[in-house]
Amino acid sequence: MTTQWPCLSFDFVPDNLGNNRSMFPHTMYAVAGTQADRAYKNQVILMKWSQLHRTINDDKSDEDKDDDDINDLDEDPILETKTMRHQGGVNRVRVLQSYQSPLAATWADTGKVHIWDTKKLMNAFENPGTQVPASAQQPLFTIASHGNTEGYSMDWNADGRLLTGDCGSNIYLTTRRNDTGSNFVADRTPFRGHKASVEDIQWSPEEGSVFASSSVDQTIKIWDVRAANHGFALDVPNAHDSDINVISWNRKSRYLLASGGDNGDFKVWDMRKWGDSNGRSTPAAEFKWHRKAITSIEWCPNDESVLAVAGADDQITLWDLAVELDAEEEARHREAMVGSDGTRREVPAQLLFIHQGQQNIKELHWHPQIHGALASTAASGFNIFKTISV
Repeated sequence: MTTQWPCLSFDFVPDNLGNNRSMFPHTMYAVAGTQADRAYKNQVILMKWSQLHRTINDDKSDEDKDDDDINDLDEDPILETKTMRHQGGVNRVRVLQSYQSPLAATWADTGKVHIWDTKKLMNAFENPGTQVPASAQQPLFTIASHGNTEGYSMDWNADGRLLTGDCGSNIYLTTRRNDTGSNFVADRTPFRGHKASVEDIQWSPEEGSVFASSSVDQTIKIWDVRAANHGFALDVPNAHDSDINVISWNRKSRYLLASGGDNGDFKVWDMRKWGDSNGRSTPAAEFKWHRKAITSIEWCPNDESVLAVAGADDQITLWDLAVELDAEEEARHREAMVGSDGTRREVPAQLLFIHQGQQNIKELHWHPQIHGALASTAASGFNIFKTISV
């Protein structure tokens, strides 16, 4: 699926269609932000993707089809949109995962962070004919704590607190005053500790006051918002040999944190033991499959050992870190893949699936309510897919 302008960040919006859905066709809602050729042309787009069927029939002849293929109808997907004008390009989008209060935050290249209430727009999708009030197309609140310094890192806490990190190494907290979503307080005192741009932020899924951050300074830091000095509690120096672009906190095994570097490697950290006996930062697992920078990484919300990774080499890879092979299986696995240039390449046993076809992939997300479903955005548009591997 494509939009008028590339959307290099998006996030899913919770819906009322049920959790753990498996029956086709699927319907999904997402918010994205554009990167237009002029600042005034940019938009925040609420999208409804519907009639998402399996495409298995594309490879079947008529005589091969049977009654079990009722879910495999060859119908084109439907894209419906509601738009809001946005001043400046959208660096990143994050949605509060609450059906009752699906607030969307957009990091603008102007240095401002805007908070939007998407509920009324969702109502217009769910109840055709509903008029969207003009007030719903304006931000509820604009965070100006970062001045004119733009940024990319951002994450919602389940209680409505929002963390935003900028290219000047500062992190700010914005708090919602009440459940209406209309009143916010932006903290003017930053969390300081990084020495370069803060590239990603993740709240702990277990401790409501704890969050992690990654930076161009090649460190991962753990913070507690209750700290009076706004300093970090734990530092992992030289976690990568390059900028650390992205991190993801495992929602099921909550001591696991994944990180992706600018040199194409990604690592998994056991936060119960960050380093070795000599104090060196030591990951629990490390993989160097992607040939270019890791641009997105996310743990599967349903399977604690499954991880999705996107790279600037135009690949999305799915991994199962629980896979272990015996010696004979490992020997066969090494011979399993020949590259496009004819060279043989060792395939890690944990590599489940490779998705290709997009150019300049920027972000991926697992759908929180459809088991195993993924979407990704790139300069060439959106891809939505579900594999048999997960």
